[in-house]
Amino acid sequence: MGFEISSRVLVVGLGRSGLAAARLAAADGAEVWVTDLRPEAELSDVVAGLPGGVRTFFGSHPDACIDGVELLVVSPGVPADAPLLEGARNRGLSVLTEVEFAWLHRPVAPLVAVTGSNGKSTVTELVACMLRESGQEAAAGGNIGTAASELVIEDGWESWVLEISSFQAELLTTMKPKTAVFLNLSQDHLERHSDLDGYLRAKRRLFAFQSADDVAILNADDAAVASTSTVARRRSFSILGPADAYLDGDRLLLDGEVLLTANEMRLTGVHNVANALAAALAAASLGASPEAMASALMLFDGLDHRHRTVHIADGVRWVDDSKATNVGATLAALRGYPDRSVHLILGGQAKAQDFSVLQAEVGRAVNRLYLIGEDGPAIGETLEGTAPSENCSTLGEAVDRARRSAAPGQMVLLAPACASFDQFSDYGERGDHFADLAREEVAPCL
Repeated sequence: MGFEISSRVLVVGLGRSGLAAARLAAADGAEVWVTDLRPEAELSDVVAGLPGGVRTFFGSHPDACIDGVELLVVSPGVPADAPLLEGARNRGLSVLTEVEFAWLHRPVAPLVAVTGSNGKSTVTELVACMLRESGQEAAAGGNIGTAASELVIEDGWESWVLEISSFQAELLTTMKPKTAVFLNLSQDHLERHSDLDGYLRAKRRLFAFQSADDVAILNADDAAVASTSTVARRRSFSILGPADAYLDGDRLLLDGEVLLTANEMRLTGVHNVANALAAALAAASLGASPEAMASALMLFDGLDHRHRTVHIADGVRWVDDSKATNVGATLAALRGYPDRSVHLILGGQAKAQDFSVLQAEVGRAVNRLYLIGEDGPAIGETLEGTAPSENCSTLGEAVDRARRSAAPGQMVLLAPACASFDQFSDYGERGDHFADLAREEVAPCL
């Protein structure tokens, strides 16, 4: 199977992946058009990166933008049921998500595709690290870092590891990962998917085109994940009991052999043990050695905004987990802390999630809640009675109040369980702002 060049390609959505897709289509020799609902004034930096000769449609998706088009390449931010895409399908046009467009250029290269509600980015980078420690030229990207189309342009690698979001997975038509990983499922993106079942269906599509020669890595501790239907060879991981890779006391076992102990890992938290087990299964499926996997786990210290300590002062640890943008991620973060030890900053855009699932763990682990963002007050109502709480207008106000309240031996944890777009450009800006605030010197009272 190879990629057939289309004479005219329309890229829908001009974010990071859309720009990369436009560049790749131009490199194919196609005539490239792009469309984005945002006005051109908001896209000046992106437009500057487009190849010459690209036709643009900004501010709307007019019917004319699909005239004479053979293929639409869709960015993750564009809903699968967008009127433009429906109109294209009615005309019999091909519609591909950007990640599948990239894959069609390199379908023979071994691909590890990682999905799940939480931990995708960590596992993606960790698998690539394990493969590199084994001497392979492995690239990592997709929904994080470098777009898949950009990886194709850059070349110079033999295998690739891609983080795949539900937005990307739901539009797949043929993509066939050598190894597909499903980490976990919790409420997320319910503002876009019809319900949790719709979200699950989107995730499971990652496995739809695998064959018996491929590998499906599934979380045995998550019933929805474990019951995923696949013809691929099933491999499971668990932190609760025996599996192909599992936690036995403090030892991580892979196919019955000790890989290393949890204390030897740079990553901390039981959720990262699960991530490590999944990554080991995935890397092993592409030939990584146990020694290389153990070495990677002893070297890899995680990604920015994923449960990283950013400051310690006066016996208080400040932890940036801004990437915890859903309730499942916040639950995973809290489970690693002692009772009543956490000053938790929570809130933002709730994305139609049910925050009642946090009640028990907040009631156990949280000393005090600081509620921020447009949905902070409503979240506080749902969690009323679990821990003392304060409504804060800004992240800065929450940090100031937490600094006054936190005692030595306690943690201030930013794990908002929400999107950040009400107050920040993304979770990264939110996390950076939190770290800057945490490190500010506070003048002593005289």
